[in-house]
Amino acid sequence: MTENENGFSTIDIIISIIIITVFVTLIGNLIINININAKETERKTEALSYAVEEIEVIKSEGYKEQYKDKGIDSIEILKEEDIKNKDNEFTGFHKKTIIKDYCLIQKENNNDNSKESNIVKELTVQIIYKLKNHNKIVELSTYITKE
Repeated sequence: MTENENGFSTIDIIISIIIITVFVTLIGNLIINININAKETERKTEALSYAVEEIEVIKSEGYKEQYKDKGIDSIEILKEEDIKNKDNEFTGFHKKTIIKDYCLIQKENNNDNSKESNIVKELTVQIIYKLKNHNKIVELSTYITKE
């Protein structure tokens, strides 16, 4: 070969392969991270949908007699269950409804320091699911008042 001939040397080829490998690796990692974030968003959106659905049911039912004397001294679990689809298969989501007596209202007589319970309840719906071997929780609350 003479000095005027153009071609690729072994070093040129090795450097090109290294650069291509780095770029392919970076693009691969970017695609993987985008897929992971999309899956996280999808699972969180689904959990939020279950929570909103349960809150709407609670609000439509209003204050029920079974709420009486619940959650006065501490937070109590009112209901806990796995969420299943129409075919009765486990969806990977777990629902927990928590109740507490949120507002202990003072009686109108200013000399009386006693408080009245069972007027307003706070109901919290937690949807628990696993993502990358970690438990994630979506939580929504609503208030129910006795009429």
